[in-house]
Amino acid sequence: MDIIRDFMLTDPVLCAELTARTIAGRFGDDPAQATHELGLLALPDGTSRRAFAVHAADAVLLDDLGQVLLITRLHNPGKGKQALPGGLLDDLAGGVVERSLDAARREAAEETGIAPEVLARAHITQLGHRRFNRPFDVRAAYNNFPGRPIKLGEFFTVSTLGFCLRLPGDLRDVALKAGDDATSVLVRPVAALLPGDFAVPDHLEMILAAGRL
Repeated sequence: MDIIRDFMLTDPVLCAELTARTIAGRFGDDPAQATHELGLLALPDGTSRRAFAVHAADAVLLDDLGQVLLITRLHNPGKGKQALPGGLLDDLAGGVVERSLDAARREAAEETGIAPEVLARAHITQLGHRRFNRPFDVRAAYNNFPGRPIKLGEFFTVSTLGFCLRLPGDLRDVALKAGDDATSVLVRPVAALLPGDFAVPDHLEMILAAGRL
């Protein structure tokens, strides 16, 4: 049985095992490391591979008109589908790990082209706590992971923490340009969003949670 499709681990038992290890790690909202090793994962063919947890942040940018800023993903999971701007925490100089909020703002700027001075006007609220229970986002590395110990073919789960960045006015009036892992940028009414639109299911959950604030 093929357990990897488009660089995503598809075996539900293996995904559940790595998710359980990630939850048990109790890494917190702002992890002390950008990457945590999860040990070896035994595969159905009798081999094993190393596995890791990596940590990300997502930005829910909402405006006064009930609209949200989304990207179209360049890569899996959900290549070609819509997603929140977001990405992995960076390792900084001196062994320091980027704060989750800083990563959310940085990724929003890189993927949507939104100007820092626009983001500076946002009212920011953390959306609950970091999400580790994400068995739908377990990946196989498609190359040696730059700056991290993850090598080609090894597995990693992705935890995430969402932030609501509420902006005044109309997002359609803001200059935007897709970049980094995004192929396009969209401004959509939250009320029109459907679960099938999204690359990963908890992005819609985060948007709806932000809309209730």
